[in-house]
Amino acid sequence: MRAILGLALAALCAGCQQGDFGADLSFSRSAGLGYRNAGLFNPGTLYLFDQSTATLIRLSDDIPLQRRPGEAAPTTLTSTRIDGIALTGTFPNEAVKTEIAAAVGTKVSFVAENAVRDDYQSVYTGLAQAYRTGTDAGEDMKGRWYVDEVVGQRGKYYVVVSGIVRADKASLVVGGLKDDNVVDISVSVPGLATPVKVAVTHGRSVNCSGKSAPCFFNVSVIKPYLGPEKRLTFREGRGVDLDRLSQALRKL
Repeated sequence: MRAILGLALAALCAGCQQGDFGADLSFSRSAGLGYRNAGLFNPGTLYLFDQSTATLIRLSDDIPLQRRPGEAAPTTLTSTRIDGIALTGTFPNEAVKTEIAAAVGTKVSFVAENAVRDDYQSVYTGLAQAYRTGTDAGEDMKGRWYVDEVVGQRGKYYVVVSGIVRADKASLVVGGLKDDNVVDISVSVPGLATPVKVAVTHGRSVNCSGKSAPCFFNVSVIKPYLGPEKRLTFREGRGVDLDRLSQALRKL
């Protein structure tokens, strides 16, 4: 089966030229670090995520979260794989695009120097508290938070920034080169006779440098529902396409 896929990809990409493709790593998702914080998002920021359209609507900046106790010593953290990469170029088929994106993700890494994690807990409690506080103050929280839509429609979720990786510097590394020295990389797609060259860009991003800068963030994806007495309640969102979330973040 793998051989058949390789032959198909080779046929589909017969017209692909060296340097035809680009890879935007802003808001990409790296195992071990999280999302590249190209927008300097803060813990407690709440969004409505529509997976079908890959869009985000900011609902609140101040969901009260509780920072987990403990302070580990600063260390160097390196991503083990990068997903959610935005590729540019003309692709004959989604299979080719997927294979190239996966190959790029295994070749590039982020390295965070003097890094520490700020992890937060009680996300569900914080959401409930923020909703209740607004309601008690007479605000239309049901309307502001699109409760009917996100409860009743598939593919709509709440997303809360619930963790930050702070570092003195975060670098993009490929084969010993880093940052501006990373211009393009060559990746081999199974079945293709020659490697494909991909230009690597940082895209729209904020430079992450300075003492303990918020270089990466993690999120909690939540599906609300109506519990007893139609009280707004929260649980983990399942079946979420996180690549679509990276797309949505790049649109902000």
